[in-house]
Amino acid sequence: MASIGTVRVITGLAAFSVVSGVIFAAWSHLVAPLAFLAGGHIGIGLIYGMWYIGGTLPAYVLRRRGAAFIGETVAAIVELLLVSPYSILLYYYGPAQGIMSELAFALGRYRRWGWGTMALAGALPVIASYPFDCLVSPFYPACRDPGYPPELHLAIIASMLISGVVLGGLLVKAVVDRVVEAGGLRGWPVAQAKEVQG
Repeated sequence: MASIGTVRVITGLAAFSVVSGVIFAAWSHLVAPLAFLAGGHIGIGLIYGMWYIGGTLPAYVLRRRGAAFIGETVAAIVELLLVSPYSILLYYYGPAQGIMSELAFALGRYRRWGWGTMALAGALPVIASYPFDCLVSPFYPACRDPGYPPELHLAIIASMLISGVVLGGLLVKAVVDRVVEAGGLRGWPVAQAKEVQG
């Protein structure tokens, strides 16, 4: 699969990244506080996957090497510019999560775009997210307590994995596929692939 290089692909990548960044900001300001009130850090874990779509969305549509990493990184910067509560921590979250989603597509040599690959692309960013949340982020100081219950760690990780798979991976594929079936995204790699398969 060719690397990113055409004006059309770059424009598309920028557009999907900006849209993702706006969604990130809304998620951070509106949804995350409600999730925390409802379920604490497990509640946050259950909505966490939406912060991974900056990588999975452009990669699935554009099907180009580097789209997940660049998309997630730019989306995080957009969220930062919109005055995110996570501030400069996004300089880590964006690239780190993007690299992990990129790995899922690289494992399939940028030729596999099925449900399994998308689920993996939504799950792998948890490897970058949870340790940073726990060890560095000021939003989760209790995690650094040596007496923090191991079962609570596992419950939060499990909730993040479920959310990553469902929101960051499967939902992205389902929505984009539906848009393509409705006649949208014509001329983009995802639609061209569907035409070939059809």
